[in-house]
Amino acid sequence: MDRAYSDKFLRTTGSAATKEVTAPRTVLHAAFDAIIHGNFDAFGQSVAEDVELNISGFGALNGSWSGREAVITATRKNFALLGEQKPEIESMISEGDRIAVLLKEKGIFKSNGQAYSVRGVQWFTFADGKIKKIDEIIAAS
Repeated sequence: MDRAYSDKFLRTTGSAATKEVTAPRTVLHAAFDAIIHGNFDAFGQSVAEDVELNISGFGALNGSWSGREAVITATRKNFALLGEQKPEIESMISEGDRIAVLLKEKGIFKSNGQAYSVRGVQWFTFADGKIKKIDEIIAAS
């Protein structure tokens, strides 16, 4: 992942985090930080045992997974497919136990070097200080 982009990405989520470790914005920042640094076990600490992940619109990354281990495995696999990632948060909205992140990203598919450019929304739902559900809808940009 491109360091300049990942640092800016984490500054954006970090500025939204609070001192309360179970607050949704803080949990989300910890999850993003773990993924960006390739620490999928730490990411797993941010998600509920019965977490759900749904991704649509991004080809090989599309799918639906349920349960902590399945979501961690899918996340690890999906990030391994991508290279030279340049993620950018355009906007983040938080209300109660939900956060919506509007983002764009450029990079390449490692398998063939093909460039991609996408824009999408990640919708996070939280319960008991953990991520309970992630819905990601992506479109080519």
